[in-house]
Amino acid sequence: MSNAKAEMEAMLAAFLAEVPGHYSVCSLQDPKNDCVTFLRSEKYIDHLHAMANLGVANVTVIAPPNLVLPAVGGLSYYRTEHVDLLFTMFNNHARKGYDPRPFDQISSSVILDQGAVIGAEGASIAKYKDERVLFRHYGRVVLEDNVYVGANAVIQRGRIDATVVGKGTMISSLCVVGANTIIGQNCTLTIKSGTSGSARIGNRVWLGIGAIVRDYVSVCDDAFVGMGSVVTKDITEPGIYAGNPCRFLRPLDK
Repeated sequence: MSNAKAEMEAMLAAFLAEVPGHYSVCSLQDPKNDCVTFLRSEKYIDHLHAMANLGVANVTVIAPPNLVLPAVGGLSYYRTEHVDLLFTMFNNHARKGYDPRPFDQISSSVILDQGAVIGAEGASIAKYKDERVLFRHYGRVVLEDNVYVGANAVIQRGRIDATVVGKGTMISSLCVVGANTIIGQNCTLTIKSGTSGSARIGNRVWLGIGAIVRDYVSVCDDAFVGMGSVVTKDITEPGIYAGNPCRFLRPLDK
């Protein structure tokens, strides 16, 4: 065993000794009792107050040492320089052997074309020295009524929560919907378009051939994104967009 692997195992063992009553993981957006979650940035601190309002208990938040965090009932903090690594290792340890497929929700009216893959894992990786650890995905896939998934398209399952494709959305051949993405109703993803992880797509959105929405970016309702575009920032107003990086061109009615 390499020195790095031994150090990682020691790091996990120390953490497990601190949180023996925690059985699984949760996200900040959907907290659950007796779970572990993580926080990298102060922009998500509001979620901690929301967790308290929901009355969750016995939640440990893995966070960086230098982040100023509020005292919140039901929450405790575990400080480390290796937030992603520790959360990844605990996730893989706590949920080892868990099969998320029975919890997928796929409507009976969904059409899956030849070669469509539902529930693939994404490549979420934590690094430590010369080692890399794959974060195993155990979230659900939700495909609502009348969704179409084309030939050889891939819908990745959520990392923790669900990847959701809304009612009436059409996903063409060779598209990829990244883990934790939420797509609204009556959208169209044309050939080879897709989203990276945790994107948020509104209703009636059109992604042209080869258009890509990067991770954690939101696209509002009624946006038309032209072929080959790369959406790197939130789209907040309906209209026609194109380019790399993607930019506003004109309103829809023009």
